[in-house]
Amino acid sequence: MAKNERSAAAAERLVETAERLIGDLGLDRASAREISRAAGQKNNYAVQYHFGDYAGLIQAIRARRLPELERHRAEMLAQVRAQGRERDVRALTEVLYRPLIDLRSADGERRFARFVLAMLSSSHVERFGAGLVEAMPVGSEVIGLFQALWPDWPMSLIHERQRLIAILVLTSVFNRRPPYDAPANDAAAIENALAMAAAAFAAPVGPALANALG
Repeated sequence: MAKNERSAAAAERLVETAERLIGDLGLDRASAREISRAAGQKNNYAVQYHFGDYAGLIQAIRARRLPELERHRAEMLAQVRAQGRERDVRALTEVLYRPLIDLRSADGERRFARFVLAMLSSSHVERFGAGLVEAMPVGSEVIGLFQALWPDWPMSLIHERQRLIAILVLTSVFNRRPPYDAPANDAAAIENALAMAAAAFAAPVGPALANALG
């Protein structure tokens, strides 16, 4: 194998390993050195060599997964528009989260969804958000449709609800209790999560929140 091919293969292993370890351990515990070791790299600075820094590795994971995610969203959004359901909260919720839940790794696992949950749950997530909006134009379009439903709400509230609801949905997918933990009940568990998500998006703004928003 040529040097460039070996380098590309090593970078690919690092991306796959980082996605898995961050999803399993959390963003704060999956260090660049631990990822390098788990990917079979003798150089503890392999992440820096291939991606510049940890943020570059995070962007590489996103670049690997987001195109497929956005294609699925675009297909679903086109169907929603064809059905005239642009103001249907449940339909928009499906477009936003269903592709993330459905996206599977080669081993059949929801690795990217676990990775996203770990990122959203970390206090350091803002460090790695550069370019994310531009990388998800369809997702941003759906957020815009949500804002059109509640034009008096500031976009900051829409984004905060989207973040918290994403955590709710993904936690519901990965942290189940009987009987929803049975493989046969996967569809039921996801349906329940998305139903809760739609209700959460539409929850009214109470006095304390309205005061906080000014």
